[in-house]
This record gives sequence, structure tokens and C-alpha cells, in this order.
Amino acid sequence: MGARQKLKTYIRLLRSDPWRRIVKSFASWIRHQLGLLIIVTVACWIFGSVMLYLVEQGVNPAYETPTDAFWNVWLILFTGLQDAPQTLVGRLVAMSLVIAGVALVGFYTAILASILVERFLRRRHVSVFEMDDHLVLCNWDPRGLDWIREVHSRIVQERKRPVVIIHDRPEDVDLPDKQEDAAFSDVYIVKGEPTNDVVLRRAKVQRAFSVVVLADDREGKHADGKTILTCIAIRGLCKNNEGPNIAVECRSTSNVNHLKRAGADEIISADEMGLRMLARASLFHGMTRVYHELLTVGRDSNELFVIPIPEALVGRAFSDLSALFARRRDDRLSCLLVGVQRDDQMILNPIGEESGPLKADDQLILLSRVFPGGNQTLPLAKAED
Repeated sequence: MGARQKLKTYIRLLRSDPWRRIVKSFASWIRHQLGLLIIVTVACWIFGSVMLYLVEQGVNPAYETPTDAFWNVWLILFTGLQDAPQTLVGRLVAMSLVIAGVALVGFYTAILASILVERFLRRRHVSVFEMDDHLVLCNWDPRGLDWIREVHSRIVQERKRPVVIIHDRPEDVDLPDKQEDAAFSDVYIVKGEPTNDVVLRRAKVQRAFSVVVLADDREGKHADGKTILTCIAIRGLCKNNEGPNIAVECRSTSNVNHLKRAGADEIISADEMGLRMLARASLFHGMTRVYHELLTVGRDSNELFVIPIPEALVGRAFSDLSALFARRRDDRLSCLLVGVQRDDQMILNPIGEESGPLKADDQLILLSRVFPGGNQTLPLAKAED
């Protein structure tokens, strides 16, 4: 096994739990004790030099002068005993210096190793880069790992968008190795608070496709307040109502209106959604599996998509479009038309003329196994041929 392969093996071991926590804790402690370690090193050097000079002077040429004593004690500390002392006290001092030297070398090696490992683990941390049409994740939480796997799933038909994480403590962002999990091959970290305009500009949020703001649990009951400030800061950078779609996590439903006014486009309350799912599950058994299927990105799994209505279909009735989609049920790209989103109104399974003629700004809500847009041709286009 080559040296490069050995290094990769050691790094992989250090990145695994519980070794990761052990290494980080030890390295952090070592760095905070670096000043004390230097003081201890100098103290041992001076103490050993003075003692051996006093007790060995006249009987050992290696410690005849202070300069010789200082040089030889330095060698004892970091290379080992070169000239053995002749007196009993001198030998005891030399034994102590050898033990201290082994410990000091170990600590300094640990410092160097921790710096190298930390640089390897933080190789994704960038300060300046050019990017657009990417995804931005504000604040970090271990749940972000699953979020990245979802948006970088192999079956996502659209081009995979790079992910930029904004967090004030990059060392807390533990990402799998790129070679071990391809979903993390295009993920970057920008250090700083997402409420800071400079940090947001560095992450190019005004040119992003979407921004997701996770609730910062470190803020406790004020987590939504930080989310609101983040939304205001993002919207402040965007001109003429342009900018990315902002989806935020809300801790308290009482803050939903505040988040909307701050500029959030989509607000997800985990507590509210969880309670509603529990209510549905208590009334209709098995419903949680249905929701799980719809919300999971996976091969051959059906998902809900919202796409702009094709220009050729503007003015058509919902029932006509439903019939067009239904005629292509034998096609793998077949879609099921579920409803229409019109401004802030969600019209699901409209009855009769409830939705009226479809408008240019409407969006179609489709149930499909693949993304019904981009490079994928809608099956209804073939049905009209």
C-alpha cells in the first residue's frame, strides 16, 4: 500500500465516529493549550540545563559551560540522550528530561496532525468563488445531510445544482467524503452568519436558484427571529423583486405572517405538518406511507411537481388536459394532472368549470415518476399528434 493510500485510509478512519469526536476534542484541547505547552517546553529546557550544568560541571565535558549544557539538554528533549551524566543527580535529571521530551514530541506531533486533518476536513471551505443558479443552505444541522442527498439524488432529471452551505462554524459541518457518496461531490461551505450582507454576497445568494433557511436551534425560542432577519437580508440584496425562491423552516406557527412579510416564499412548519399527518393517520390508516412516498426522491417513486403551463395549453379547460394526459398511460413518462396553482390559490381536483380556462401564469400540478419538464417532453404533446 502506497503512502498516499495509507494517508487516505488514516483520514477515512479519523472521519468515522467515534474517532471523529475523539480527534476533534483532542485537537481542540491541544490548540487551546499550545501557549502552555511552549511555556512547559522552555521551562524544562532551562531547568534541565541549569541543573546539569551545576551537577556535571568539572566531571562531564558535555556540560562544562552553560552553552554546552543548553545545547545538550535540547538534544535530550527532542532526539534522546547523547552524553550520559556522571553523577546520580544528573542521571535522575536526564531521566526526567527524556520522559518529558517524549511527551512534548507527542504533543507537538498531535498539533501538526490536527492541523493537517482539519485542513483536509475543511477542504470545501471557500471564501471567493463564481457561481449562479445554485442552491444555498443557511445554518447547519445534521439533517442537512439528508437534504443534500435528496437534492443531489441520482434520479433527479434536471441538472444537479451545486450546494453552498452558509454557517459560522465550518468545523461543525461534517460531510461524507466525495468518493464515498457522490451526492456530496459539489458542496461548498462559506463561513459566516447568513444575516450578514457580506457573507450572503460571498455565497452569491442573489444569483442562486433557491435558498433554504434551517431554523438555528442554538437560538432557542429566538430561532424564527434569526430566520426573519436572514430573509430580510436576502431580499435586501435582490433588486426589482428578483432573486431566489426562499424556503424557510418555521418553529412557531405564530411567526408565519412575519416570515411572509420578511420575504419568505415557502414556509414549512415541521410541528404543524407532523400534527396534520398524525391526524390523517388516525382517521385513515396507512396515509403516512402515501405521504412518505410522495416526499421521497427514489427510483420508480412518484412525486408531485409544479411546472409552468406550456403556452400551447393556455385557454384549455382542465378536463381537456386531464383527458390528454390519460391517453398516455402506457408511457413511462406519463403524468397524472392533479390540479392547478393560480397565484396564491391551490386548485386541486377541480370539479366542472371550477378552474375555468387555464391562464398563462398558471402552474400545473403533476404526479409523475420523472420530472415532467426540462429535457423531458410532456406526454400530452405526443397525444395531440
